Amino acid sequence: MRKRIRGLMAFAVAMTVATGLAGHAGADDDAAPEGTLEGVYTYSGAGTTATWKIYPLCVPTVGDGRVPLKLAIGCKLQVESDGPPGQAGAYRLSNGRWSFRMPLLAGMKCPNGKTAGSEEMYQFDTSLNGTYTQSHAAVCDMQPGLKTHPFTLTYVSPLPNPVIHYPLTCQDNPVHLCS
Repeated sequence: MRKRIRGLMAFAVAMTVATGLAGHAGADDDAAPEGTLEGVYTYSGAGTTATWKIYPLCVPTVGDGRVPLKLAIGCKLQVESDGPPGQAGAYRLSNGRWSFRMPLLAGMKCPNGKTAGSEEMYQFDTSLNGTYTQSHAAVCDMQPGLKTHPFTLTYVSPLPNPVIHYPLTCQDNPVHLCS
């Protein structure tokens, strides 16, 4: 009898561990990560400083009304910036880094004083360290180029506007209404 109980206990532990590992391995990058960034931050990098306001934007899990909506999916970080063009936008999570890419029509200054198009990309993780990358095609009689600079974000304060987080307030009746 003891062998059977020990065998069942070992099986239960193994199943618990396997289920936990499978759940983590299948985690979606678009799901709201624990501790999603929000607040006012100071951007410092490549000789530039700016103020970023970071708002998390998430969509509620779609359900059929039988269970409460407690998880958020499709999260983005909306960044407002008083810095150079190209910093503000909707950052998406990919491989543990928040990224935003923007083409700029006049993002590069040529040696002759004219401007040319470029593409800028900002990426950062929850350690608040990131990289700014500017790339351009063969313009201004120059070869295509790529420049990467590190930057840091420093937390300053909470957001000035209240942020409503999930879960939503839902009425559990035949029609699953959420507000």
